[in-house]
Amino acid sequence: MPDIPLKIEHLVLDSDNPRITHAAGQQEALQKVVKDQKMKLVRLAESIVEHGLSPIEKLMVLEVSAKPKRYIALEGNRRVAALKLLANPAAMTGLDMPDSMQRSMERLASIFDKSKIEPIVGYESGSREEGRYWIELRHNGEDDGRGVVAWKPIVAARFRKREPAIQALDLVLEHGGFNEEETEAIRSKFSLTTLRRVVEDKTALALLGLTVKDNQLRTSIPGAELMKPLRKVVRDIAAKAVNSRTFNKSEDIVKYVRSFGKSDSADATKKVAERPVEGISKAEFTAKTPKPAKPRPKPAVDWPYVVPKGCSLNVTDNRIGEIYKELQTLKLSDARNAIAVLLRVFLELSVDHFLEDNGVDLHHPADPKSGKKPWKSLDKKLAETVDLLIKVGVPKAHFAAVTRSVSDKSSPMHMDLFHRYVHDRFQTPVTTDLAAAWNNAQPLFEKIWP
Repeated sequence: MPDIPLKIEHLVLDSDNPRITHAAGQQEALQKVVKDQKMKLVRLAESIVEHGLSPIEKLMVLEVSAKPKRYIALEGNRRVAALKLLANPAAMTGLDMPDSMQRSMERLASIFDKSKIEPIVGYESGSREEGRYWIELRHNGEDDGRGVVAWKPIVAARFRKREPAIQALDLVLEHGGFNEEETEAIRSKFSLTTLRRVVEDKTALALLGLTVKDNQLRTSIPGAELMKPLRKVVRDIAAKAVNSRTFNKSEDIVKYVRSFGKSDSADATKKVAERPVEGISKAEFTAKTPKPAKPRPKPAVDWPYVVPKGCSLNVTDNRIGEIYKELQTLKLSDARNAIAVLLRVFLELSVDHFLEDNGVDLHHPADPKSGKKPWKSLDKKLAETVDLLIKVGVPKAHFAAVTRSVSDKSSPMHMDLFHRYVHDRFQTPVTTDLAAAWNNAQPLFEKIWP
């Protein structure tokens, strides 16, 4: 059935509302709701007067009379009772309610403006049975996910305020390497109060490599280093090795942080530009011991393809993977024009994939006048990719050749020459240049697609 517009006068209470025993009429039903809810009904009325009815919760009604229009509230009887008292305070006459409750309701009724409430959006059910499923789902708890899943304390705190303690906890949950069971245990039973005490202590915070500015947690420590002490703090709180009573005094918190061993302490000598922890690239948390640089493959005279023998990239994106396979199978002698175009496309799409996977926008900031966000050039995106890889320990020298290729006008990787390949019928790719272009870019491809 469709949504219908309702007025307060159209609504009647359900005399078989499960919150109350059966009522003989509307006055008795209202009395039973008042007795059952007491000051909760006042708090609901306050919310309605100040904020209106919730736009995400409709009344579910059942028509009982066409003339005059009357609808029983199958779902929403508390709201209907509050609305009845706000719209017609005289209805309180004869009701048995505490004086304080009556005074509060009368005060709210005096400032209630029903024009801001009406029309009320209702959902008309065809029968009680039709509405029963949804009503039970609404009031029967989570029901294995079918009903409303209540927020855990951490989720509620995250919604109310993105405080520094939540920023620290989210960082560890996302990048700390916890398994699914550990993560769920932290989300369910973690003492946010204990973590707050650590984060709110300036000395302890500095020892962890953090500062707070404008309620924003910031650091100048690389992500992999920052994660060491933060992961220990979260693990210790989750395991109840420390708690709010342990951290009664500032000196207790500082002593705890100072006790961390080398494996749980950030290397303060490693510095990067200060930035919010919520903006740290994912690549910073996947630091690996740099592998010895592979010797750059030299094109074999008898090898007919642009991709050298022995080169194996783990391309996880479907379309980019298809382009890579085509490059592996197209012969330089037979398909140099196709290879020239695919080679440039493979480089740019690989760089785009890496940047997006690490949360980097492929656009420049919006133009203040037009509002448009222009795309970044390949050399700009390549520089950002190289910077991210250097931050996780890859030597910059690995990428010198491909960086030069993109800015070298005689290279197939250069945009001008690439455009000429596509649009100039007299510009023909040279097979040795194509092979050299791949060799220059292969160290980068190996890091993007390890």
